This record gives sequence, C-alpha cells and structure tokens, in this order.
Amino acid sequence: MGLSRARATDKARTAVEGTSRWVVAALAGVAAAVAVGTVPDVIKSWLGDQRELLTALCVASAAVFAGINLWQQRSKGVGIVIALPRTNWRAAWSVQWAAAAVAHARRHHDSCFTVRQDIEAASPDDDAEAKAAAREARTATIELACNLVNARLTELAEADPSTPVSLYVNAALPDAFELGATFKFNVHRRLRSIGAPSKGVDGSSTRASAPAEELEAVADVVLSQRAEFARTDFFPAVRISGRLKEPPGPAETVRAAKLAKVIEEPDFDGAPDGEAVALVVHLADNPMMVAEALLAAREGCLDVNGRWERCRAALVIDGAPANMPETTGDFELVVRHVYAAWSAWIKERPHYAGLRPRLFITAPASVAFALGWLMGQKVTPVPHPYETGESCTSS
Repeated sequence: MGLSRARATDKARTAVEGTSRWVVAALAGVAAAVAVGTVPDVIKSWLGDQRELLTALCVASAAVFAGINLWQQRSKGVGIVIALPRTNWRAAWSVQWAAAAVAHARRHHDSCFTVRQDIEAASPDDDAEAKAAAREARTATIELACNLVNARLTELAEADPSTPVSLYVNAALPDAFELGATFKFNVHRRLRSIGAPSKGVDGSSTRASAPAEELEAVADVVLSQRAEFARTDFFPAVRISGRLKEPPGPAETVRAAKLAKVIEEPDFDGAPDGEAVALVVHLADNPMMVAEALLAAREGCLDVNGRWERCRAALVIDGAPANMPETTGDFELVVRHVYAAWSAWIKERPHYAGLRPRLFITAPASVAFALGWLMGQKVTPVPHPYETGESCTSS
C-alpha cells in the first residue's frame, strides 16, 4: 500500500514538473513575442520617422543575427589523441597525459578520436636478435598508428574538407620524430588547422606563404602541446605546413637567437673515419644533454635502426636554460630556426654530403614531430639513453 502510494506520488510529481516546464516555456515564448513586438514601437518613439536610419538599423541587426548563428554552427573539428607508450621503459609510463588530452579534446572539439599503440622497448640486456625484433615491431607500430589516424582524417575530409584538426602526440622523442616523418605522406591534403591565423614574432602572419603546390602536398593541422605554465592544459604549439620550411626573417632571427643558440663549431673531437654527422637539438631544461650527446656521437652509439656509428662533425642548437615560451609563434619559430640552421650548415659543408645525419634531441614532443615531418626522410634519431661501446653494425 505504501509502495503504491509512493509510486503515485512520484508520478504526480513528475506530471507537475513536466507541466510546469511547459508552462514556463509557454510564458517565455509569450514574453519574447511581446518584447519583440514592442521593440519597433520603442525605436520609432525615439527615432521618429527616420526611414534611412531605421533601415540601416534593420540591416545591421540582421547581420548580427546571421553572424551569431554562423558562429554557433561553426565546426570545432576533431581532436586526435595519439599515445605510443613504451613498455619495459626505464620508468613507468604515465597514463595521466592521455586522459588529460582526451578531456581537453572533448571540451574543445566536436569529437575526439584516440589511437593508442604500445611500443615494446628492448632492454639493454637483451641479445641482438631480441633487439632487432623489438626495432621491427616498433617500426610496424608507428606505421599502424599513422595509418589509423590517416583513415580517420580521410573520413573527415570526405564528409567536410574544412574540418579543423588538432593532434595530441604523446610518445618517446624518437617515436614522435618518426611518426612525423611517416605522417608527411599519409595525411589527407584538404584538411586545415583549427584556429585563426596568428601573428609571428615580427608581426607577420604565420599562415603558410610557400608555393601552392608545396602546401597542397600535406594537411595543415595543429599540434597541441601540454602546457606547464599556461592556465590551460594544452595549447596550439605548431601548425604543420610549408611555412615551417621558410627561414626566419631579420626580426625573427633576433628572436630565434634568444630562444636557441646555433653552435656550428662545438667543443667536439670528431672521429676522422666517422660515417655520420650529429645534429644535437637541446630545447628543454636538461643541462647535461649536450655534453652527453656529443660524447655518444664521438664514441659511437646505436640509432633507432640499430646502426652503430661514430660522428665526424656536429652541429649544436642549444636552447635557453628555461623551457620555451608556450606560444604558437615561438614554437613554430624554433622549428623553422632548427631546420634553417641545419640546412645552411649541411649546404656549407658539401664534403659531409655522403655522411649519415643523426639526431640527438631533447625537446617537446610537438617539436620532435614537426622536425620529423621536415627532415625525417634524411635524418635518423638516436634514442636516449645512448647505447655506446658496440663496434658492430646490426640490422
């Protein structure tokens, strides 16, 4: 009896609440109609019979209404989270980054797509066969992740070519670099990045101004970077486009020199018989990185493909003691700065043209990805911790 009475009470309450919502909606509609109906009379009472002014006011109001409607219907695009955690890593791989990236992508985009592929890292104690198997599996995993992302981007482009896209990449730096290199040829060409064009450090637009045929070869997507100092979790760090291949202008060069110093002749005793050259990129607060990288380059170490080599020469790009400013302009400028410095250095030394370039890098993952997109087909990254002391070449 009590149960039946409780159910009856709940039904009555639900009916009342439903009815009240309809009543409120009806009253709101009537109030809106009355307000809209009285607006013309109020305007006429103030402006009188000024037809030209009333016509202009009507056109302006219609334009504002249309603009607000279009703004509300705009596409916020898709956020694609790419996580390549390494198993058997020297420290536990944090899952907090991926969770934060997914949450941010869902807040700021219409949809979110996640690609997670575990990469099994070989242990230093593994034999040569196990290490070779791990390297092959790693390459296959990176290609699979890129293919999954490309399939999603192709679907988006077929539905709406103007869909904005943001990429969130969490991977070891060599993996992020090679993911960018693979991405160069797989991304659908008609997608664009999210957000309006921003200004560079010299006031110029950061939108791509490279030749049209070059810009059409890749998508213009934005890489989101985890923020350490900003009030938001992530910020748009680098837009992938032909703009990254442009050397910095005069004002940008001054700014770039403050962010990262180019050392063309570092304190480095290269191996005369070395078959490689080293590009050392230090863009994070790691004071020992440059010295450790040069030591490994001089003594010889393994790259991600298992090739052991010593370096004959080295170019160092050393960042400031603190991390880079968390702005799109500075991140893109640093990427262009590194690419321009390396291109000029190798061009001025044609006797190194036959040597294999190796990358030693400490930087945000978005920068590593962008550098891989720019020069991943020619430069091979070296994983950290550096494996030295082997004088044989493995495949």
